[in-house]
Amino acid sequence: MLFALVKKNLKGKYNNSLLGFMWHFITPAVSVVLFYIVFGTLNLSPLPNYWAYLCVGMFAFTFLNTNIISGASCITSNNGMIKKMYFPREILVFSQILLSLIVFLISYAIVIALILLSGIGFGIEALWLIPLNIFLMLTFATGFTMLISSISVYVRDLEFLIVAFARILFWVTPIFYTIDNATGILGKIVWCNPITYYVVIMQDVLYYDVIPKTSVLLGAGIISFAVALVGWIVFTKLKKGFAERI
Repeated sequence: MLFALVKKNLKGKYNNSLLGFMWHFITPAVSVVLFYIVFGTLNLSPLPNYWAYLCVGMFAFTFLNTNIISGASCITSNNGMIKKMYFPREILVFSQILLSLIVFLISYAIVIALILLSGIGFGIEALWLIPLNIFLMLTFATGFTMLISSISVYVRDLEFLIVAFARILFWVTPIFYTIDNATGILGKIVWCNPITYYVVIMQDVLYYDVIPKTSVLLGAGIISFAVALVGWIVFTKLKKGFAERI
């Protein structure tokens, strides 16, 4: 059932199009090329290869942000399935996470390929942190999606609050600016944003070619497992009433 849901969602959006699944490659490729052309030509930042910095942070943020927004409604939007048949409700959450993971991996493969083709390159000493960070991102996204999707069944306004919250997260995540430039009150707010830790790890490894600080790695790990634990507990408590409240 999980495989069927992921396959359906991957094909569903472009089901009647000529290129179909290929749009999952074309769409991020267009974004990366535009970043490369625009920000590689215009000197909008003192950072060298600013386009690469943007891409590395943007796609990591998009993965988590997509799950935050779509995850809030992944239970309520499947009310027909929940009312008509019994199945582990967690499958709806896992299918959402896997769908966004596939799109994320495609996007990052394109970014890494263009970084290598452009001659920027990166070291291999810290590359092992990329799969670790992706695992932590998955853990966080799964826990957070379980948390908000289950609460949304009982509090429908949460879906709209999450959309507004996601917009705020965009500006308090170091995508267009560096974490070092976030000073004062912004610097404190940025580090209160859990997405910052995962984005900074990606930037350190793929852009700065350094191993992230221990505090950043520990922060990412603690946040991921704490959110996953809370999300699983809440989801387990509330899922029994989904069919009645949906």
